[in-house]
Amino acid sequence: MNARTRFGKRIRAFFRKPQLDAEMAEEMREHLELRVERNLAAGMSPPEARSAAFRAFGGVEQIKERCRDQRAGVWLDHLLQDFRYAARQLARSPAFTAIAVLSLALGIGANTTIFSLVNEFLLSSLPVRHPEELVLLRNTAGARGGGMARWEEGNGEVDPATGRRTSTSFSWPTFEQFRAHHPGLSDVIAYAPIYQLNLLVDGQPELNALGQFVSGNYHTGLGVVALLGRTFTPADDLPGAAPVAVISHRCWQSRFHGDPAVLGRTIQLNKVPASIVGVTPPRFEGAMQIGESADVSVPLGQVARFETDRGADKVLPWYWWLRIMGRLAPGTTATQARAALEPVFQESAREGWLAAQALEKDSGSEMPDLPCLSADPGAQGENDTRREYASSLYILIGLVSLVLFASCANVANLLLARGAARRREIALRLAVGASRGRIVRQLLTESILLAFLGASLGIALAWWSRGLLLALRPFGGTSAILDLPLDAHVLGFTVAVAISTALLFGLAPALRATSGNLIAEFQGGARTLGNVGRSRLSQALMVIQVALTLVLLVTTGLFLRTLSNLQSVDAGFNRNSLAVFRLEASGAGYTAEQLAALNNRLQERLGQLPGVRGVTFSRVALLTRGSMTRTISIEGYTPPPGTAMGVHSNVLAANFFATMEIPLVAGRGFTSRDNATAPMVAVINQALAQQFFRHENPLGRRVAFGGAGEAPQIEIVGVARDAKYTALRDAVPPTIYLAAAQNPEGSVNFAVRTSDSPAAILPAIRSAVREIDPTLPVLGLRTHDEQIERLHSQETLFARLSGLFGLVALTLACVGLYGLMSYTVLRRTGEIGLRMALGALPLQVLAMILRESLALVCAGVLLGVLAAMGAGRLIASMLFGLSPTDPSTFATVALILFAIALVASLLPAWRASRVDPMTALRPD
Repeated sequence: MNARTRFGKRIRAFFRKPQLDAEMAEEMREHLELRVERNLAAGMSPPEARSAAFRAFGGVEQIKERCRDQRAGVWLDHLLQDFRYAARQLARSPAFTAIAVLSLALGIGANTTIFSLVNEFLLSSLPVRHPEELVLLRNTAGARGGGMARWEEGNGEVDPATGRRTSTSFSWPTFEQFRAHHPGLSDVIAYAPIYQLNLLVDGQPELNALGQFVSGNYHTGLGVVALLGRTFTPADDLPGAAPVAVISHRCWQSRFHGDPAVLGRTIQLNKVPASIVGVTPPRFEGAMQIGESADVSVPLGQVARFETDRGADKVLPWYWWLRIMGRLAPGTTATQARAALEPVFQESAREGWLAAQALEKDSGSEMPDLPCLSADPGAQGENDTRREYASSLYILIGLVSLVLFASCANVANLLLARGAARRREIALRLAVGASRGRIVRQLLTESILLAFLGASLGIALAWWSRGLLLALRPFGGTSAILDLPLDAHVLGFTVAVAISTALLFGLAPALRATSGNLIAEFQGGARTLGNVGRSRLSQALMVIQVALTLVLLVTTGLFLRTLSNLQSVDAGFNRNSLAVFRLEASGAGYTAEQLAALNNRLQERLGQLPGVRGVTFSRVALLTRGSMTRTISIEGYTPPPGTAMGVHSNVLAANFFATMEIPLVAGRGFTSRDNATAPMVAVINQALAQQFFRHENPLGRRVAFGGAGEAPQIEIVGVARDAKYTALRDAVPPTIYLAAAQNPEGSVNFAVRTSDSPAAILPAIRSAVREIDPTLPVLGLRTHDEQIERLHSQETLFARLSGLFGLVALTLACVGLYGLMSYTVLRRTGEIGLRMALGALPLQVLAMILRESLALVCAGVLLGVLAAMGAGRLIASMLFGLSPTDPSTFATVALILFAIALVASLLPAWRASRVDPMTALRPD
C-alpha cells in the first residue's frame, strides 16, 4: 500500500469521527488530497507534503473546529427545516392548531399567573445589595414564666408543642448594645412601623399611608442608594436634629406625580413638619412584611418627637418594639454571629426586666428563663406573612397544575387522533428510508412549536389576568400593593413549563404514530373493522382528564360550601346594615383629654346623617382579625397551677351593645355616668363568666390587669351575650369590655348602623368627618359586608380560582371526550356498518357509543374520587362546617360530570347511528 493510499484512509477516518454530512466530508478530503499531490509534485517527501497540507488548512485543531462548525450548521439547517415543515403542517389544520394552542395557553397562562404570585411571596428577595448576607434577629421567650418584656409590639408566634414564644421585637437599649458590639456582623440596623400615622401633604390627609422609624444607617446597611436626593445619615438620627423624611418611589409617583422638585418639600407627620430629603428606588418597599409598603421613613432617634403619647417609653429597656437586622461579616456564618450576640442580648433583657420590676415595686416575682436569640435568613426581610400564606400558595400551585395536566392530556389526545389520520404519510416516509428517530424528531418539533405558541399566548393571558388576580385581593390588604411582575424568574418558569409540556404531550403520540405495521397500513384504509379504533392510550388520557376535572370541581364545591357556612354563622350581633371606618386621632395631635370630646362630636354629627339609626365605636373592630389581649387577676379567685389568665379585651362606647345589638344576659351595660371620675367598671361575656366564675354570680366581683400583684379595682357590672371577636371561624374567647370614657384611646373604630344600604352613606360619612377636622384621615371606610369579604378573602379566592380552573378543565374534558368519540366513530365506521348490515338498529348503535363514553367517565369519576379524597386532606384546615370528604359535594360533582359527558357524546353517537352500511363497507 503506497503512501497516498494510506494517507487517504487516514483522512477518511479522520472525517468520520465528527460524523459530518458525507458530501461535506468528501469535499474536504478531496481538497486535502489535492494539496498533498501538489506538495509531492514540488519535491516534498510524503511526511512533509502531509504536514504542509494540514498547515495550509490551519492545522489539525483548526480542521476539527471547521468540522464542528459545519456539523452545527448542518444541525441548524435540519432544525430550521423541521420547524418550517412543522409550521406548514400546523397551518394546514387551523382548527386542530387553534384548539391545541388555546388549550395549552389556558394551562400555561394559569400556571404563569399563579407562579408570579408565588414568586412575589415566596421567592423574591429584597432589592438590596447582597441580600443573602442579611440576617433577621428573633428572640424566643423561655419556657418558664413567659417573656421578659413589660410591653411588646411586633410579630410573634407560639409553638404549641413547647409553649415557647418567638418574636421579632427588641428594646432600644438592646439595639444600642448590638450597635456598639456586634462581632460577626459588619453592620446592624433597626426599624419599626409607625402604627398611628397622620400624614398630611399640602394640608390634605393621606389615606392608608404606612410609615416607619429607621436607624440612621438603615439604607446604607441594606445597600440602598437613593433614586433622588439622599438617604439618612447618623447625624439625622440624633434627637435634636431637624426632622427629615425619605419617601418611597410608590409614594413619590402616587402622591407627588413623580415631580423631581419633591426634594425639600415639607410634609406633616403627626403634626410635625418634616423635609423630604430623598426618594428610594423602585421596588424597594422596606424590610417589613410583604405587602407593607413603607411610604415614608423618619429617623429612629426622633421617636419621642413623632409619637408624643408613647414615644418617651420606647427608649426604656422593658419596652420591646424594634426589629433588628444585621449583615454578616466576610467569612462569618449566621450561627457564629448568633452565638456572639446572645450573651449581650440576654444581659440586656435581664436589665430590662429588673428595671420593670423596680418601676412596679415588685421584688417578689421570680425572674423568667433568659430568652434565646436566633439569626434567621434576612434576604426577604420579615417573613411571617410569607410563612403564613406559604401552604395556601402551594395548594394553589397544585390546583393550577391540574389544569396544565388536563390541557396536556387534551392535546395529547388530539395528537393521537392526528397521528392516526397521518399514518399513511408516516408509513410512506418510513418506506422510502426515513428513520423512526427522524420522524419522531419531526413530530416532537410540531409539539414544541405548539407549546411555544401556547406559551406566548399564555404569557399574554397572564399579563392580562394579573390585574384580575390582584382585584380578588388574594391575601387581604397585604396584596393591595403587589405588582406581580413577569420578570426573568416568571418567564424562565414559563419556558420550562412549555418545554416540559411539549415532551409530556408530544412524546407518546409521536412514538405511537411511528410504530405501525407498514404492510398493514398500505393494505388497509382509514376505516377498518374490529377493535382497531379503540386506542387504550386515548382512553387512559380521557379517564385522567375526567379525574382531574372532578378534583377541581370537588375543591370548588368544598370552598363554596365553606363560604356558605361562614355566612350562616351566628356572630352574636347584627352584621347587616353597618358601615365601618377607623380614625387615628392621637397621630393628629389629640391628647387623651381631647379624645373623648372628639369621639362624642363625631357620634353626634354622624347620628344626624339621613338614614342613620345609631353610631358607636370601639378600640378593636369586630371580625377584623384584630385583637387586644391582657392578663387579669380576679378578686377571690386563685388560678390552678399553670393556668393562663390571659383574656381578650376591648374598649367600647356606652351605646356599643345597643347599636351592635348584642343583648345583655345579666346586669347592665355602660352609661354616661361611667366617666373618668367614676369608679372603674367592666362588662364580661358569657365565655369569661363560664371559665372563671362557673355557677357563681360574677356581678359585683372585681378584676385587675397586670397579674396577681395588682389590687382588683374594676367592678364587673354586666354580662353580655357571646359575640365573635376576631373571626367567624374562631371560638368566642373570654372577653372583658371597658368603658371608653374611662379608657381613652387614640385609635378607634366607628360603626354606623343604617336603615338602608350602608354603601350609599359612605361619602356622607367622609364629608362629616372632614367638617369636624379636615386633617383626620378616614381609614378603611367600607361596609361591614365588604369587611367580612376581606376577612374571608382567602376562602373566596380559592373558591373563585378553583371554580375557574374547574370550568377550564371541564371544557377541555368535554372537547376531549367529543373529539375522542368522534375519532372512535370514524375509525370504527366499517365495524358499525357491518353491525347495521347484520341487523343492528340505530338506537342500539347509539346506546353502544354512549355506553362506551359513559364507561370512560365512570372510570374517571372513580379515579377522581380517590384523588379528591387525598387532596381534601390538604385543604381540610381551610374548610369550615364540613368534612373534606363531604358526600353531597362529591355526589353533586359526579352527577354534573355524567350529565355533561352525556351531552358531549350525543353528537358522535348520533352520527354513528346514521352510518350507511353500503358506504361504510365500500373498500377504499
